[in-house]
Amino acid sequence: MFTGLLDASPPWPVLLAGAAMMFAAGTLRGYTGFGFSIAAVPLLSLLGTPATVVPIVLMLQLVVSANGIRAAARLSDRRSIGLLAGGALAATPVGLWALTELPDAVVRLTIAGTVSAAVLVLGLGLRPATAPSGPRVLLFGVASGLFNGVAGMPGPPVIAYYLGTPIPAATARASMIVLFTLTSAFALVPLLALGRLHVGYCLLAAAALPVVWLGSSLGAWLHARSSERTYRAAGLTVLAATAALASVRAISSIV
Repeated sequence: MFTGLLDASPPWPVLLAGAAMMFAAGTLRGYTGFGFSIAAVPLLSLLGTPATVVPIVLMLQLVVSANGIRAAARLSDRRSIGLLAGGALAATPVGLWALTELPDAVVRLTIAGTVSAAVLVLGLGLRPATAPSGPRVLLFGVASGLFNGVAGMPGPPVIAYYLGTPIPAATARASMIVLFTLTSAFALVPLLALGRLHVGYCLLAAAALPVVWLGSSLGAWLHARSSERTYRAAGLTVLAATAALASVRAISSIV
């Protein structure tokens, strides 16, 4: 898709497909506070290469999140954000090592198994009565960093943490908005240093921004009118879809 969009006259079907995918990902992000990259990268990778898609998605996520970052920061749980971000930052290099040294099948099976286990535990309603201690929160951050290194997807462990603790939905959503804004900014720094943020990508991100913003606004509107139970069900659905896709990739790498 994006390779075609860099041309002077991209095909209308490509433009419409890309806009629909961006709108859907933006709506998910606006409603849950997460899931933009989880939805956008796999969908848009059907139409373009990940090397092209990822920088555009990161830029869009950062800009859209910046619009409501102050309000989110006031509602967020700063303690958990600090521990999760610290663990992720420390473990990402280990994940990168695993990506380069371990067989693809082992890495993909580990990802699929971990996310599937989280879905099972959350689906059974096994939640602690109180928020986890600092070391346990840090472990979720470490898992997020490992996922970030091996798959470029730090979200599943963080989503599992916030859905699996007795933190109010509004606080969980705000915390994830802040955390994923930070991870997007951190990820863009090396891309910028490596010269991967081309002018064409920036123009594409700017062109897609209104569609993503509209979707995010719709998602936020829906969230304001939803219950805590509906919010957690939506989050669990996203995790389950991620587990299913990860399992398919893991199985396909073996057979």
